[in-house]
Amino acid sequence: MNLVRFTLHIISVLFFFTICLNVFKHMENQDNDGMLFNKIDRNDIYGENSVDCSISLSPPHTHSLIALASYPGSGNTWTRHLIQQATGIYTGSEFNDHGLYNHGYLGELEDAILGTTLTVKTHSPMSEKFDAAILILRDPHKALAAYYQFKHCSGHRHTCVLNESSFDKRAWEKFIEKESECWANHTESWLNFPKPLLVVKFSDLKQNAMKESQRMADFLGLPISNNGRLQCMEKDLDGKYKRNSTTKNEQAFFTFSHTMEERIHLFTRFVNDLMKQRNITELEREI
Repeated sequence: MNLVRFTLHIISVLFFFTICLNVFKHMENQDNDGMLFNKIDRNDIYGENSVDCSISLSPPHTHSLIALASYPGSGNTWTRHLIQQATGIYTGSEFNDHGLYNHGYLGELEDAILGTTLTVKTHSPMSEKFDAAILILRDPHKALAAYYQFKHCSGHRHTCVLNESSFDKRAWEKFIEKESECWANHTESWLNFPKPLLVVKFSDLKQNAMKESQRMADFLGLPISNNGRLQCMEKDLDGKYKRNSTTKNEQAFFTFSHTMEERIHLFTRFVNDLMKQRNITELEREI
């Protein structure tokens, strides 16, 4: 009798372990299936040979202090986007713009001297505190119109387009009278920068952003011709802060009187002469 009970006990124990083993195997298969599903899901989204398009800050003291200089309205914020897409490293700024920070420019609030960002946006005249500089130059007609909109537009000032009802023709004329000379002085100061300088024309960026971004990356010591960052650029060339074309606005009310055109032409010719002396192709009227 005892032998029968012992035998039944052994059978019960074995049966219990068999059930547990099957349960564990089923759970393991579920985990594996879950992992495989996750992998398939990621490949469906990013592609089997996807590249890492993430952007990050560098460790402190990684980068020299490199200016990304421009007169306001010349496309600095869009150029920052291109540099970030091309290199995977955030750019910084002297302005601490919380709006830009909240929309993904995570280098915006970094202290420039920490060396965690690749370049530092500035609209200030030339400063020798920088170790090198990229200067963005734009046809003053377009730069002045963009800057005027930035100063007078309601809404997000980096991208909004002024409407005719809020346009003040007399204020526009005074703005051109003053700021056209400021544009020339600012440009002259940076063209006289005594350290490594790369000049990038906004018209060239518009025509071939990939090529100009490669030039900037090469200048920054981070060539992109043989890595996947080109794919990252192709996926998102415009970014969030490339202002829509103002051509229709300009035709409607951003007009230039004969006097205004003469003044802008005078300062453009002055800047082009400086560029010729440095073997840089002249600025052309942006369409």
